[in-house]
Amino acid sequence: MVEGSVKIGVRLGRVPDEIGEWLADAAAFDAGGADGLWVDCGPEPDWDVLALAAALAVVTFRARLVLVPPEAPDQRTVDTIGLLSRGRLVLAADFHASDEHWVNVPVPLGWAAWRAACTEAAEAGARWVVVPADPRVLDILRNPDDPGDRHDLQLAQG
Repeated sequence: MVEGSVKIGVRLGRVPDEIGEWLADAAAFDAGGADGLWVDCGPEPDWDVLALAAALAVVTFRARLVLVPPEAPDQRTVDTIGLLSRGRLVLAADFHASDEHWVNVPVPLGWAAWRAACTEAAEAGARWVVVPADPRVLDILRNPDDPGDRHDLQLAQG
């Protein structure tokens, strides 16, 4: 499988009006096999990004949680979320400073586009591809060996 040579990160969308749906989508990507979940609510978020990360920590189990806080967070809060996440929380600045090079890719239009994006990223030396949350991405994660055109999987965002 081509995408096996790079890790898959899913950039969660802005938090919608219904936080439960956002958390359910994150849990679905985690269960589907995403290696990381990126949380970036922008420079002036309506929500407390650290509180969102804490909520994600308790509804997900395996994916690394990459957090882009709008300002330097309180270390005690980061440590607490790190405990809740069982060590899966990473601040984006620390992640970027490591050798975990990543590239952003668009939502794939199909299996061939997905495999091409992953192959291109791996050949460029990226260890991660980060893709926006989308039902097509969830389908690819859940069904890596079935390149059929399936519309039966839906995320709360649409």
